[in-house]
Amino acid sequence: MISQKKILVVEDNEINRAMLSEILSSEYQVLEAENGAVALDVLKEYGEGISLILLDIIMPVMDGYTFLAHVKADQAYSSIPVIVTTQSDGESDEVAALSHGAADFVAKPYRPQIILHRVASIINLRETAAVINMIQYDRLTGLYSKEFFYQRVKEILLQHPDRKYDILCSDIENFKLINDIFGIPAGDRLLCGVADMYTRLVGDKGICGRFNADQFACLLEHTAEYTDDMFIELGMEINSLSHAKNIVMKWGIYSIHDRGISVEQMCDRALLAANSIKGQYGKYCAAYDDQLRSRLLREQAITDGMEAALAEGQFEVYLQPKYRIKDDRLAGAEALVRWNHPEWGMQSPAYFIPLFEKNGFITKLDQYVWDRACAVLREWEDKGYPPLSVSVNVSRADIYNADIADILLNTIRRHRLPPSRLHLEITESAYTENPAQIIHTIGRLRELGFVIEMDDFGSGYSSLNMLNKMSIDILKLDMKFIQSETAKPVNQGILRFIMGLARWMNLGVVAEGVETREQLERLREIGCDYVQGYFFARPMPCGEFEALLRKERTTVDEGQAQAKERPWVEQWARVILVADEDAEYRSQVKKTFENNYQVVEAADGEAALACIASYENKIAVAILSMTLDGPDNFSVLEVLLREKSVWNIPVIATGPGDTQLEERVLDAGVDDFARKPHTQKSLWNRALRAMGITASRERERTLQNEAYRDFLTGLLNRRGLEASVEALHKEDCPLAVYLFDLDNLKYINDSFGHGEGDRMLMKFSEIIRSHTRGTDILSRFGGDEFVVVMKQMRSEEMALKKGGEICRAVRESGWREGLVPACSAGIVIGNEEDGLNEMVKRADEALYSAKTANKGGCCLWKG
Repeated sequence: MISQKKILVVEDNEINRAMLSEILSSEYQVLEAENGAVALDVLKEYGEGISLILLDIIMPVMDGYTFLAHVKADQAYSSIPVIVTTQSDGESDEVAALSHGAADFVAKPYRPQIILHRVASIINLRETAAVINMIQYDRLTGLYSKEFFYQRVKEILLQHPDRKYDILCSDIENFKLINDIFGIPAGDRLLCGVADMYTRLVGDKGICGRFNADQFACLLEHTAEYTDDMFIELGMEINSLSHAKNIVMKWGIYSIHDRGISVEQMCDRALLAANSIKGQYGKYCAAYDDQLRSRLLREQAITDGMEAALAEGQFEVYLQPKYRIKDDRLAGAEALVRWNHPEWGMQSPAYFIPLFEKNGFITKLDQYVWDRACAVLREWEDKGYPPLSVSVNVSRADIYNADIADILLNTIRRHRLPPSRLHLEITESAYTENPAQIIHTIGRLRELGFVIEMDDFGSGYSSLNMLNKMSIDILKLDMKFIQSETAKPVNQGILRFIMGLARWMNLGVVAEGVETREQLERLREIGCDYVQGYFFARPMPCGEFEALLRKERTTVDEGQAQAKERPWVEQWARVILVADEDAEYRSQVKKTFENNYQVVEAADGEAALACIASYENKIAVAILSMTLDGPDNFSVLEVLLREKSVWNIPVIATGPGDTQLEERVLDAGVDDFARKPHTQKSLWNRALRAMGITASRERERTLQNEAYRDFLTGLLNRRGLEASVEALHKEDCPLAVYLFDLDNLKYINDSFGHGEGDRMLMKFSEIIRSHTRGTDILSRFGGDEFVVVMKQMRSEEMALKKGGEICRAVRESGWREGLVPACSAGIVIGNEEDGLNEMVKRADEALYSAKTANKGGCCLWKG
């Protein structure tokens, strides 16, 4: 049974204490104190186990303000929220309480629903802060998480500008073998030993953090030069641990001379140095050197010049013609970008786009290209040319911009174009990073009228299952795929299958990279719609493309001319809805909020319901009178609260000083109740507080999701796995617990880089998603280990069959030339009472057997 939260009531009046205890005891464990001095003793006993303090101000021995001063001055108790109770609800009392550190105040006599409502809101805010703290530390080692380590280093460097510091990063060679040979618990013990070594190494001269898997970092005050002997000694210390054998650690050092770069860049430089000596026998440490520096200086030069280049128009939009294959007529274009640098000359996108994707500048460049493409389309239309469409790139960073729909709509409106003239290309690999986010965003853009193209289809990252979920209009086949597939006999390739699939899904198909007549004829034979490539034309400046337009005198694409334009949704500012029968009151509310919000008025219940239907999630706060004319007021309230689960609209109810009415609406779930008459300043403060509580709840949900999800794959992490298994019911049993291990991830990371390794991890996560049910529990257990819990697995034969199916899907998925991916699996059948740790331990034993007997297969634990 979960223990109740504790609330400390500090009140000298015994009757008042009894009343508060009666109000709160149904939901909380109540502790009592008759004055501030006694309350301090209670705090010493329970500490931060107390969730909230209800504090009277006027008391003997030690009054409330003195007690508050003690609490806020003591770091052990300062985070405990305090609600002050006063004899009146005057503004001076509120200001005095808040200025002394109180979180809120309530007036006497006590009204139960008001007390419970305020207490629950404040405790919720505190718990949100606790969730934030949860993701600041690495759960296994207790060191700082990567993101928080960056933040702390930044703070220390700012606080001590005259001190010399170094960043040291380490990586364990072949750490994967530790988990493979000795098991995951042994690997975890080793990581904890490394963490302890870092802590001793740094002492009070710096801080430590764990980045991922076996990567650690520290900020260390520079006191002496680093020698090989120092790192050999550290290696011997690690190998002296009972569970470590022949461990080799590589260290990278970055001495902080340039404080103008980000902490992330500093750590990247140290890791680059460590990676530079991987595989070199007898070499344990390396400092960031001139060769690495020169490469980064090139990147920095690009970064330094990118803003000015954009402002000065150095980026030029080139257009590559797109041809309709049935008659070889010009049908559109793809917008590409080139950097015409005054010193370096014309630069290919391969020179700067990857860096822009990494540093985030790609979003500005994309928006620039969107605008220039629309300006060219507008110019052509004004000159009477047929209305061709232009495809533009939408990067992964653009997808995560909450304002992307507004930005694109404003762009096409500014140039007086319908959305269908702008085709949005989203690369296939982007669909695997955060499928839910991509599906939502792309669906929204398509609803607004934009044509969606899946770029680079066939590059090997998406699944047919994902394709079925996407709201897209066109498949754009990957260039390398076209060049390889068109070389095969017509009856042996998969192009016909793709064309059939596209026809079945009512999708158009564009083939890029067409370089030969043979490729064109093959594509024409199987029914491809559009092509582009050097066989027809290279990318060209907009002026040359216009000349091509004049020469071609192309006709309007029949399909495009007949396409029915989809209306786009008008975007509004955030709305304050005031539903009140008093016109003067509505006028006062409008004056209060109109400088910051669009204020919408409703004089009766029917008008209120119409406003809710019209503005939906654009409503920032609804101020609802409980004495409205028309439909029953609680019917209006019911609609608002029902939609609250979807749009989370804060609701402030207003009405006369009727305690029963107040308690009824608070019970219904409104955020606040404002008794009439009240000042507009009070209403303003209530509205801000209601919006703040709503935002806090949203942030709490987001943080909890982050705390329970693996950032890279979107699967559950260990914390999320444990929480999900704890929530299992008897009807879910028996369970099949699988421990999957990617056999060659370490080789991929070392040979091709961590970016390729990350893509393999994401690919595997998609495979297990597509081979399991929505109710099964999927998690990334750590590094390249994945735990899958399949419910209601009735037989060992079925469990082995499913494991073999997933291992086979990995082998057949393909990755890159010369590399066959593989995974192994250990399986155990059990029940929830066996405990997660025990079942994973057994699955780990089975995994070891699978690797010993048949690497790339699976094995069932037999005890």
